[in-house]
Amino acid sequence: MLLKKRGVSSKQRMLEMIERRLPKSHAKYDYFQEMLGRTKAGIAGEQRVDREWREIYLEHAYYLLHDVELKAESTGGWTHQMDTLFMSQHFVLIVEIKNIVGHVEYMEDNHQFIRITSDGRVDGFRNPFDQVKRHARFLRRLFQMSGHHIPIEYIVVSANPNMIMTPTFLSQPIIHVSGLAERIDQLFKQHQQVCLSEKDLRELSAHILTRHKPIQWTIDIKVDELKKGALCSHCHFDHVLRYTHGKWRCSNCQSIDNQSMLVALHDFRLMMSNNITNAQFRNFFDIDSEKAVYYLLKKLKFEAIGENKNRKYIIPAKLLD
Repeated sequence: MLLKKRGVSSKQRMLEMIERRLPKSHAKYDYFQEMLGRTKAGIAGEQRVDREWREIYLEHAYYLLHDVELKAESTGGWTHQMDTLFMSQHFVLIVEIKNIVGHVEYMEDNHQFIRITSDGRVDGFRNPFDQVKRHARFLRRLFQMSGHHIPIEYIVVSANPNMIMTPTFLSQPIIHVSGLAERIDQLFKQHQQVCLSEKDLRELSAHILTRHKPIQWTIDIKVDELKKGALCSHCHFDHVLRYTHGKWRCSNCQSIDNQSMLVALHDFRLMMSNNITNAQFRNFFDIDSEKAVYYLLKKLKFEAIGENKNRKYIIPAKLLD
Protein backbone atom coordinates (compact mmCIF):
# COMPACT_ATOMS: atom_id res chain seq x y z
CA MET A 1 0.00 0.00 0.00
CA LEU A 2 1.33 3.41 -0.95
CA LEU A 3 1.28 5.50 2.22
CA LYS A 4 3.29 8.52 1.04
CA LYS A 5 3.56 9.64 -2.57
CA ARG A 6 6.62 11.28 -4.06
CA GLY A 7 6.20 15.05 -4.10
CA VAL A 8 8.01 17.97 -5.66
CA SER A 9 10.97 18.89 -3.45
CA SER A 10 11.77 22.44 -2.38
CA LYS A 11 15.10 22.03 -4.18
CA GLN A 12 13.38 21.34 -7.51
CA ARG A 13 10.95 24.23 -7.03
CA MET A 14 13.76 26.61 -6.12
CA LEU A 15 15.96 25.60 -9.06
CA GLU A 16 13.05 25.94 -11.50
CA MET A 17 12.39 29.41 -10.12
CA ILE A 18 16.08 30.26 -10.56
CA GLU A 19 15.95 29.06 -14.17
CA ARG A 20 13.09 31.49 -14.84
CA ARG A 21 14.40 34.48 -12.94
CA LEU A 22 18.18 34.48 -12.89
CA PRO A 23 19.54 36.43 -15.89
CA LYS A 24 21.44 34.21 -18.32
CA SER A 25 24.37 36.62 -18.03
CA HIS A 26 24.72 35.90 -14.30
CA ALA A 27 27.99 34.23 -13.29
CA LYS A 28 26.14 31.37 -11.56
CA TYR A 29 23.51 30.71 -14.24
CA ASP A 30 25.32 27.72 -15.79
CA TYR A 31 26.04 26.31 -12.33
CA PHE A 32 22.35 26.31 -11.39
CA GLN A 33 21.36 24.98 -14.83
CA GLU A 34 23.67 22.00 -14.32
CA MET A 35 22.27 21.43 -10.84
CA LEU A 36 18.71 21.53 -12.19
CA GLY A 37 19.66 19.02 -14.88
CA ARG A 38 21.05 16.62 -12.29
CA THR A 39 17.96 17.09 -10.13
CA LYS A 40 15.61 16.31 -13.02
CA ALA A 41 17.68 13.24 -13.91
CA GLY A 42 17.33 12.06 -10.32
CA ILE A 43 13.58 12.60 -10.42
CA ALA A 44 13.30 10.65 -13.68
CA GLY A 45 15.17 7.78 -12.03
CA GLU A 46 12.87 7.81 -9.00
CA GLN A 47 9.81 7.76 -11.25
CA ARG A 48 11.24 4.79 -13.16
CA VAL A 49 11.66 2.83 -9.90
CA ASP A 50 8.19 3.91 -8.72
CA ARG A 51 6.71 2.33 -11.85
CA GLU A 52 8.49 -0.90 -10.97
CA TRP A 53 6.91 -0.88 -7.48
CA ARG A 54 3.47 -0.68 -9.11
CA GLU A 55 4.22 -3.89 -11.01
CA ILE A 56 5.15 -5.84 -7.86
CA TYR A 57 2.41 -7.94 -6.31
CA LEU A 58 2.82 -9.05 -2.70
CA GLU A 59 0.56 -11.11 -0.47
CA HIS A 60 2.26 -9.64 2.60
CA ALA A 61 1.06 -6.49 4.33
CA TYR A 62 3.37 -3.57 3.56
CA TYR A 63 3.58 0.22 3.25
CA LEU A 64 5.58 2.29 0.79
CA LEU A 65 6.81 5.73 1.81
CA HIS A 66 8.56 7.81 -0.83
CA ASP A 67 10.79 10.84 -0.15
CA VAL A 68 11.01 10.52 3.62
CA GLU A 69 13.02 13.20 5.44
CA LEU A 70 13.66 12.63 9.14
CA LYS A 71 15.71 14.66 11.56
CA ALA A 72 17.95 13.02 14.16
CA GLU A 73 17.57 15.36 17.12
CA SER A 74 19.98 13.34 19.26
CA THR A 75 22.86 13.87 16.80
CA GLY A 76 22.71 17.61 16.41
CA GLY A 77 19.82 17.73 13.97
CA TRP A 78 21.37 15.77 11.09
CA THR A 79 18.79 14.84 8.50
CA HIS A 80 18.08 11.53 6.79
CA GLN A 81 16.56 11.80 3.32
CA MET A 82 15.44 8.39 2.08
CA ASP A 83 14.21 7.90 -1.49
CA THR A 84 11.89 5.05 -0.48
CA LEU A 85 11.06 3.14 2.69
CA PHE A 86 9.48 -0.29 2.30
CA MET A 87 7.79 -1.23 5.59
CA SER A 88 6.68 -4.82 6.20
CA GLN A 89 5.98 -7.05 9.20
CA HIS A 90 9.18 -9.01 8.47
CA PHE A 91 11.75 -6.31 7.63
CA VAL A 92 12.22 -2.68 6.64
CA LEU A 93 14.04 -1.86 3.41
CA ILE A 94 15.76 1.47 2.71
CA VAL A 95 16.04 2.20 -1.03
CA GLU A 96 18.53 4.69 -2.46
CA ILE A 97 17.97 5.44 -6.16
CA LYS A 98 20.69 6.42 -8.62
CA ASN A 99 20.19 7.46 -12.24
CA ILE A 100 23.73 7.33 -13.63
CA VAL A 101 24.99 6.72 -17.17
CA GLY A 102 28.43 5.27 -17.85
CA HIS A 103 30.88 2.76 -16.38
CA VAL A 104 30.76 2.97 -12.60
CA GLU A 105 33.40 1.68 -10.19
CA TYR A 106 33.48 1.36 -6.42
CA MET A 107 36.79 1.67 -4.59
CA GLU A 108 35.85 -0.01 -1.32
CA ASP A 109 39.03 0.76 0.62
CA ASN A 110 38.60 4.53 0.37
CA HIS A 111 34.79 4.54 -0.08
CA GLN A 112 35.06 6.23 -3.48
CA PHE A 113 32.21 5.99 -6.00
CA ILE A 114 33.25 7.08 -9.52
CA ARG A 115 31.75 7.20 -13.01
CA ILE A 116 33.70 7.10 -16.29
CA THR A 117 31.78 8.61 -19.21
CA SER A 118 32.03 7.61 -22.87
CA ASP A 119 34.35 10.55 -23.55
CA GLY A 120 36.72 9.48 -20.77
CA ARG A 121 35.68 12.04 -18.15
CA VAL A 122 35.88 10.81 -14.55
CA ASP A 123 33.26 12.06 -12.07
CA GLY A 124 33.08 11.41 -8.35
CA PHE A 125 29.79 10.80 -6.54
CA ARG A 126 28.76 10.67 -2.93
CA ASN A 127 29.06 7.07 -1.79
CA PRO A 128 25.45 5.74 -1.66
CA PHE A 129 26.44 2.71 0.44
CA ASP A 130 27.61 4.95 3.28
CA GLN A 131 24.35 6.89 2.94
CA VAL A 132 22.04 3.89 3.32
CA LYS A 133 24.12 2.41 6.15
CA ARG A 134 23.84 5.71 8.00
CA HIS A 135 20.06 5.72 7.48
CA ALA A 136 19.86 2.12 8.72
CA ARG A 137 21.69 2.96 11.96
CA PHE A 138 19.33 5.85 12.55
CA LEU A 139 16.17 3.82 11.90
CA ARG A 140 17.40 0.99 14.11
CA ARG A 141 17.78 3.41 17.03
CA LEU A 142 14.45 5.05 16.26
CA PHE A 143 12.57 1.74 16.24
CA GLN A 144 14.31 0.47 19.37
CA MET A 145 13.31 3.64 21.23
CA SER A 146 9.67 2.85 20.41
CA GLY A 147 10.11 -0.76 21.54
CA HIS A 148 10.24 -2.37 18.10
CA HIS A 149 12.94 -4.74 16.89
CA ILE A 150 12.89 -5.53 13.21
CA PRO A 151 15.64 -6.23 10.64
CA ILE A 152 16.74 -3.17 8.64
CA GLU A 153 17.85 -3.89 5.10
CA TYR A 154 19.15 -1.44 2.51
CA ILE A 155 19.81 -1.41 -1.20
CA VAL A 156 20.95 0.94 -3.95
CA VAL A 157 18.85 0.72 -7.11
CA SER A 158 20.19 1.83 -10.49
CA ALA A 159 17.31 3.29 -12.47
CA ASN A 160 19.27 3.59 -15.71
CA PRO A 161 20.05 0.52 -17.84
CA ASN A 162 23.03 2.43 -19.26
CA MET A 163 24.81 2.32 -15.92
CA ILE A 164 27.45 -0.37 -16.36
CA MET A 165 28.60 -1.78 -13.03
CA THR A 166 32.12 -3.15 -12.95
CA PRO A 167 33.04 -6.29 -10.92
CA THR A 168 33.94 -3.98 -8.00
CA PHE A 169 30.21 -4.04 -7.12
CA LEU A 170 29.82 -7.81 -6.87
CA SER A 171 29.75 -7.86 -3.06
CA GLN A 172 27.77 -4.61 -2.68
CA PRO A 173 24.00 -4.14 -2.12
CA ILE A 174 23.22 -2.71 -5.55
CA ILE A 175 20.94 -3.88 -8.37
CA HIS A 176 19.39 -2.60 -11.57
CA VAL A 177 15.74 -1.68 -11.23
CA SER A 178 14.61 -4.72 -13.22
CA GLY A 179 15.78 -6.93 -10.34
CA LEU A 180 13.76 -5.17 -7.64
CA ALA A 181 10.87 -7.64 -7.54
CA GLU A 182 13.22 -10.61 -7.25
CA ARG A 183 15.21 -8.92 -4.46
CA ILE A 184 12.03 -8.24 -2.48
CA ASP A 185 11.08 -11.91 -2.87
CA GLN A 186 14.53 -12.96 -1.66
CA LEU A 187 14.24 -10.72 1.41
CA PHE A 188 10.91 -12.25 2.40
CA LYS A 189 12.45 -15.72 2.11
CA GLN A 190 15.41 -14.54 4.23
CA HIS A 191 13.20 -12.92 6.89
CA GLN A 192 10.33 -15.30 7.52
CA GLN A 193 9.77 -14.32 11.13
CA VAL A 194 6.96 -11.84 11.76
CA CYS A 195 8.39 -9.03 13.89
CA LEU A 196 5.44 -6.62 13.84
CA SER A 197 1.72 -7.16 14.06
CA GLU A 198 -0.35 -5.48 11.36
CA LYS A 199 -1.42 -2.91 13.96
CA ASP A 200 2.20 -2.21 14.96
CA LEU A 201 3.23 -1.96 11.30
CA ARG A 202 0.47 0.56 10.63
CA GLU A 203 1.29 2.59 13.73
CA LEU A 204 5.05 2.55 13.11
CA SER A 205 4.58 3.68 9.50
CA ALA A 206 2.24 6.44 10.66
CA HIS A 207 4.81 7.46 13.29
CA ILE A 208 7.43 7.90 10.58
CA LEU A 209 5.01 10.14 8.66
CA THR A 210 4.52 12.35 11.72
CA ARG A 211 8.30 12.80 11.95
CA HIS A 212 8.64 13.61 8.24
CA LYS A 213 9.94 17.20 8.02
CA PRO A 214 10.90 18.31 4.50
CA ILE A 215 14.03 20.43 4.32
CA GLN A 216 13.51 23.90 2.88
CA TRP A 217 16.26 24.30 0.33
CA THR A 218 17.87 27.74 0.08
CA ILE A 219 20.23 29.46 -2.35
CA ASP A 220 23.02 32.01 -2.01
CA ILE A 221 21.46 34.47 -4.46
CA LYS A 222 20.18 37.91 -3.44
CA VAL A 223 16.58 38.74 -4.31
CA ASP A 224 17.60 41.85 -6.25
CA GLU A 225 19.63 39.64 -8.61
CA LEU A 226 16.42 37.94 -9.80
CA LYS A 227 13.91 39.24 -12.33
CA LYS A 228 10.60 40.53 -10.95
CA GLY A 229 7.11 40.29 -12.37
CA ALA A 230 5.12 37.85 -14.48
CA LEU A 231 7.41 36.37 -17.13
CA CYS A 232 6.42 35.12 -20.59
CA SER A 233 6.89 31.36 -21.00
CA HIS A 234 6.62 31.76 -24.81
CA CYS A 235 9.72 33.98 -24.71
CA HIS A 236 11.65 31.60 -22.43
CA PHE A 237 10.97 33.94 -19.46
CA ASP A 238 13.12 36.69 -21.01
CA HIS A 239 10.30 39.25 -21.18
CA VAL A 240 7.77 40.66 -18.72
CA LEU A 241 3.99 40.54 -19.10
CA ARG A 242 2.03 43.71 -18.38
CA TYR A 243 -1.40 43.76 -16.76
CA THR A 244 -3.77 45.76 -18.96
CA HIS A 245 -7.55 45.58 -19.32
CA GLY A 246 -7.75 42.53 -17.08
CA LYS A 247 -5.22 40.47 -19.03
CA TRP A 248 -1.51 39.67 -18.79
CA ARG A 249 0.10 40.51 -22.14
CA CYS A 250 3.75 39.96 -23.11
CA SER A 251 5.65 43.15 -23.88
CA ASN A 252 7.58 41.30 -26.60
CA CYS A 253 5.42 38.70 -28.40
CA GLN A 254 2.04 40.18 -27.33
CA SER A 255 0.73 36.75 -26.26
CA ILE A 256 -1.72 36.59 -23.35
CA ASP A 257 -1.00 34.29 -20.43
CA ASN A 258 -3.05 34.79 -17.27
CA GLN A 259 -1.44 31.70 -15.67
CA SER A 260 1.84 33.63 -15.52
CA MET A 261 0.63 35.61 -12.50
CA LEU A 262 0.20 32.42 -10.47
CA VAL A 263 3.68 31.23 -11.44
CA ALA A 264 5.06 34.63 -10.40
CA LEU A 265 3.27 34.51 -7.04
CA HIS A 266 4.66 31.01 -6.51
CA ASP A 267 8.13 32.44 -7.22
CA PHE A 268 7.52 35.40 -4.90
CA ARG A 269 6.72 32.93 -2.13
CA LEU A 270 10.02 31.13 -2.70
CA MET A 271 12.05 34.32 -3.08
CA MET A 272 10.66 36.46 -0.28
CA SER A 273 7.63 35.52 1.78
CA ASN A 274 4.52 33.34 1.97
CA ASN A 275 2.40 36.50 2.23
CA ILE A 276 2.10 39.64 0.13
CA THR A 277 0.56 43.08 0.62
CA ASN A 278 -1.14 45.21 -2.00
CA ALA A 279 1.92 47.49 -2.11
CA GLN A 280 4.31 44.55 -2.52
CA PHE A 281 2.13 43.12 -5.30
CA ARG A 282 2.19 46.47 -7.14
CA ASN A 283 5.95 46.73 -6.77
CA PHE A 284 6.68 43.16 -7.85
CA PHE A 285 4.34 43.25 -10.88
CA ASP A 286 4.92 46.94 -11.72
CA ILE A 287 1.25 47.93 -11.46
CA ASP A 288 0.29 51.48 -10.50
CA SER A 289 -3.35 51.00 -9.55
CA GLU A 290 -3.99 50.01 -5.94
CA LYS A 291 -7.65 49.38 -6.80
CA ALA A 292 -6.80 47.02 -9.68
CA VAL A 293 -4.53 44.98 -7.42
CA TYR A 294 -7.21 44.90 -4.72
CA TYR A 295 -9.64 43.26 -7.15
CA LEU A 296 -6.95 40.90 -8.45
CA LEU A 297 -6.19 39.69 -4.94
CA LYS A 298 -9.88 39.47 -4.07
CA LYS A 299 -10.48 37.30 -7.14
CA LEU A 300 -7.71 34.92 -6.03
CA LYS A 301 -9.57 34.32 -2.74
CA PHE A 302 -6.38 34.08 -0.70
CA GLU A 303 -6.69 34.01 3.07
CA ALA A 304 -6.09 37.54 4.39
CA ILE A 305 -4.87 38.78 7.76
CA GLY A 306 -4.83 42.37 9.04
CA GLU A 307 -6.82 45.41 7.98
CA ASN A 308 -6.52 48.17 5.39
CA LYS A 309 -2.93 48.92 4.32
CA ASN A 310 -1.58 46.33 6.79
CA ARG A 311 -3.57 43.55 5.18
CA LYS A 312 -1.47 40.60 4.03
CA TYR A 313 -2.62 37.87 1.66
CA ILE A 314 -1.36 34.33 2.30
CA ILE A 315 0.09 32.69 -0.84
CA PRO A 316 -0.80 28.96 -0.72
CA ALA A 317 2.13 26.54 -0.71
CA LYS A 318 0.44 24.40 -3.38
CA LEU A 319 -0.54 27.27 -5.64
CA LEU A 320 0.51 25.46 -8.82
CA ASP A 321 -0.34 21.88 -7.79
